[in-house]
Amino acid sequence: MQENNEQSKNVSSDSSKNQKSNKKEAKKKGNFFADHKAEFKKITWPTRKVLIKQTFTVIVISLIVGVIIFGYDLGIDFILQNLIKLAA
Repeated sequence: MQENNEQSKNVSSDSSKNQKSNKKEAKKKGNFFADHKAEFKKITWPTRKVLIKQTFTVIVISLIVGVIIFGYDLGIDFILQNLIKLAA
């Protein structure tokens, strides 16, 4: 009899722990979204003028890097083609 009482106490304490952990998880999820909302309010978005300037800069730099890589590719291709002709 005493063992049954102890087992029922353990089961009831386990279920109360599960309920508490479920409540904590629900609070964490609620806090997660509330925290993100608060963080989004702190963001300072760039003005239209700054955004256009930065976009233009990224495009120009990308084009310059592309031209450099294209040049290297042509140079390496030229060298390899001449080496192949010499070896043949």
